[in-house]
Amino acid sequence: MGLITARSNEDPLDFHREQIKKILLVRATFRMGDSILATPAIFLLRKNFPQAAIDFVGPAISKTLFQNLPINNHYQIYQSLPKSCWAYVPLLKQIRSTKYDIAMEVSCSKSALGAFIVGFSGARFRVGLRGRWDRWFNVRLDRPGEINKYRNLPLVVRSMGLESQELFPSLILSADEKEKGKHQLRAALQDRDRAGPMVGIFVGGRKSWGKRWAKENFMEVITDLHTQGIQVIVFIGPEEKEVIRYFEQALPRGVPLVFEPSPRMFASIVSNCHLFVTCDSGPMHLACAIRVRTIAIFLLQYNFDRWAPPPSLARVVFPDPCASANEVIEACRHELVDLSPLWDEPKIVNS
Repeated sequence: MGLITARSNEDPLDFHREQIKKILLVRATFRMGDSILATPAIFLLRKNFPQAAIDFVGPAISKTLFQNLPINNHYQIYQSLPKSCWAYVPLLKQIRSTKYDIAMEVSCSKSALGAFIVGFSGARFRVGLRGRWDRWFNVRLDRPGEINKYRNLPLVVRSMGLESQELFPSLILSADEKEKGKHQLRAALQDRDRAGPMVGIFVGGRKSWGKRWAKENFMEVITDLHTQGIQVIVFIGPEEKEVIRYFEQALPRGVPLVFEPSPRMFASIVSNCHLFVTCDSGPMHLACAIRVRTIAIFLLQYNFDRWAPPPSLARVVFPDPCASANEVIEACRHELVDLSPLWDEPKIVNS
């Protein structure tokens, strides 16, 4: 499409002169973390245009996680065959029929699919960052100097001439969902309702990108916390099937191994933890978005620079992949001391 379409001319966008009634936000990648990191755009655009209809284009995971967020409609995109072959034609037809005033690509990175959807949306103003795929935009924004994904999206919104502020990703769970998560957690713990901290540990991470910590290191952390009398819940995801047997055999007695395929139920269970330990992963971003204090394990400086949560949401540690787990254990101890007033109180998150 890039070869057969002309580069769009740039149009001036002045929000003091334009009437904005319909807005389309696009984050066309398929990972949990990518979707979560797009949520500040929803809240910032809603604040600037309280009466506008705001719709979102994203994968199934964002459609599920974005329930209760201030959007009017969610269009789903597809990655797997056969829908990825034909689904974009009716999608673009539906989007174009809505006649959006603004369509904005909110990845703050080089997203060919996102740029394509924005470019062919038919919106009056098609907004995105300058770069390889900007030919279909008619409002091209300079890239922010900040590369961290928790901080650069509000800067992009400000560069459009809109009101902006530092705003971190956020998901909203209902009281009923949190209560259901609490029941699921108690069932996994076999109703052992002891006083003291509850620590969730996600033992996954994207192995192909060098983000997953060694399973033996996780086991050392789990065993140490369990020995201290801390209630530990181990979470595993669909990308960690090869280590399920290891943890099933090695976990101390009384430490449950939880696989929860529903993203919202997973979030509801995690919301009842006092502390969450994880590598750089989608569950790391999810825990931060529901404001559960997090220990974030980063193995590479490159990933830290781009994906690390701010200190107000997480404590980041840099253990060598082959080193002992002592640094993570010590970080857990420090966090649990700070969180000790919450141990015997109901867990309140993201009201």
